[in-house]
Amino acid sequence: MLAPPAAGMTDDGFQLVDTTQPTKGGGKGKGGKSKGKGKAIAVNYQEGILGARQRPFFQQTQDKGKGGKGKKGKGGMQRRQAPSFKEWSVQTKTEWEMKREIMLSALCKLQLIGSDKDIQREDVMWCGKLHEYNKEFDRLTLRTKKTVTRFEDLNFFNVTTSDDPLLPDLLQQDPDATVIATDHVLASLIAAARSVYSWDIVVTKIAGKLIFDKRDGSQIDYLTVNETAQVAPEAEDPNHMNSPQKLGQEASCVNQNFSQMVLDMSVAPTEMEKANPFEEDGDGHAASVAYRYQKITLPGNPKDEIEFNQKPLSMIVRTEVNAKMPETGAYVSVKALTEYDPKPNDSWAMHLETQRGKVLATELKNNAFKLGRWTAQAILAGCDVIKMGFVTRRAPSDPWSHQVLGMQTHYTQSFAEQMGMSRSNAFGILRNIVDLVMQWDDGKYLILKDPTKPVMRIYAVPWDELAEEEEDEGDGEEEDTRELDEDGNVVPQQ
Repeated sequence: MLAPPAAGMTDDGFQLVDTTQPTKGGGKGKGGKSKGKGKAIAVNYQEGILGARQRPFFQQTQDKGKGGKGKKGKGGMQRRQAPSFKEWSVQTKTEWEMKREIMLSALCKLQLIGSDKDIQREDVMWCGKLHEYNKEFDRLTLRTKKTVTRFEDLNFFNVTTSDDPLLPDLLQQDPDATVIATDHVLASLIAAARSVYSWDIVVTKIAGKLIFDKRDGSQIDYLTVNETAQVAPEAEDPNHMNSPQKLGQEASCVNQNFSQMVLDMSVAPTEMEKANPFEEDGDGHAASVAYRYQKITLPGNPKDEIEFNQKPLSMIVRTEVNAKMPETGAYVSVKALTEYDPKPNDSWAMHLETQRGKVLATELKNNAFKLGRWTAQAILAGCDVIKMGFVTRRAPSDPWSHQVLGMQTHYTQSFAEQMGMSRSNAFGILRNIVDLVMQWDDGKYLILKDPTKPVMRIYAVPWDELAEEEEDEGDGEEEDTRELDEDGNVVPQQ
């Protein structure tokens, strides 16, 4: 399994800090995990960004009734408003037990025992469809830039593990499988050491099996923009078009549209063995994507004192493949970087063609967590190629219209090495976290990133915490006005 802990680290491979006084978070957002095997939630970010077209009032009120699919109009929008990245993603409670506090720097040191060849992959099933990548985009220049097409009538899905109609059944049917998860959730854990903002993951342990979930509408649903820049976006006015929330919605919207516009629609797609598991008849068309359900088996450490840690660990993971290359058939992950407020002497239009390496280096510095997540997702999905587009606003004041200035092709393995990520470390992080939770009793656990420190904490929470609430969004939520200190603790009233 994992290599022996370095000096100052515990037997389970984590470096601990003082846990005598657990920090209590205090964000405004309520929790909200999925309701089990429910309907899929379509997540189209078109309506959330500034500049989105306003719909008639009667349509807004019609869509807000209970029992829906969490959608608003075509494509749908999240059940909650966009999260505030600078605040705690979940407000912790004093009765929650903090099981572990982990310095994020310790994650970078974790490695699997053995080599990459000891990691076994097995395709369980493929769903959806896979189009070929349109190579015309590789020839884009500043003179031939393309306008980003908006696919407002397509449904995009980012369904959590428990709501997936296939994953829970696959876990029950496979006696060797211990974990089910999605690539979005696992990639956040792999790239955790690069994050600044707060985010959270819910882990449920039942009968010795683990389910890794995200909450609907949580920070993991959104991309961040310039999160790790020296001067990050201002968060004072959440409704400003360049606030972290609005930029996150904009970047998420651009990525959805970009993933469809780079496909070669003149060539018939490869239909997978099963249709898109989240698409329903009469409910619009799903965006083109292939869901690759894989069984990934990680080696154990024969020298470990704990029996579970000695044995191989099998995870069933839903991953996404956006396209395939025309000649080779290599699987492609399609992503888009976004530029929102270019400085006159530092814009992509000035440097993209002559100093592309410098532009990429700046993005690696300013968006370390986002690029880390994308790379981890490509590794999990088995995508050999990452196609990365450079997308900018038509005008700095218009977050609704965008242009593609160019495209870069990266081979996943070499790009991961360029940003200091290895498969051994990526899977070592996952193996170590699973081994840690498996030592505890059955229950629900919350992995929470501290927005003020490079630390994540794992809390044991009651079963009924973080449950999805069936409330009418039109009624609004009561704002939490309690005063918080710098660590997110609620300041006692005098």
